[in-house]
Amino acid sequence: MASKARPLSLGFATALILSVSHAADTPTPALYRGYTIITEPVIDPDLRQIVYRPVQGRTVLEGLLQILEGTGYRLASEDAADPDIGRLYQQPYPENQRNLGPRDLGTILERLAGPAWQLIEDPVNRLVSFEVRPAYRVGAVSRVPTGFESPAEAWDRRGGQR
Repeated sequence: MASKARPLSLGFATALILSVSHAADTPTPALYRGYTIITEPVIDPDLRQIVYRPVQGRTVLEGLLQILEGTGYRLASEDAADPDIGRLYQQPYPENQRNLGPRDLGTILERLAGPAWQLIEDPVNRLVSFEVRPAYRVGAVSRVPTGFESPAEAWDRRGGQR
């Protein structure tokens, strides 16, 4: 960083500009042959892009289509998706997720689908879909802790009494 003391021969305007830039304690951009190099943050074209929008869909499928609109991503066809994807798509759209963002696209999609669904991305074709997580598949081994009895078992054990 250059020193703050400048000779007065630079001229009043130059001295004023230098003193203002040093007062803010921010480095002045480097000049290259009279041009200033400006760097901008990289735009995330993938699932990290920030989404902020209202959703009007009645079902999860309609909501997903609205969320993905303008992001460059599409839903994978149902033929290429998990055979159970229709179960997710037919669910009613949750009211508490009508006004989305600002959040990254991947987080919004995962939250909408819920913990039973794994977000799947095809970055080459810019497609997204979901798969049922193994623990939630039909016929998956139950993760019920030992010593747990279902409400029906408890009801029967107590002779139908509460």
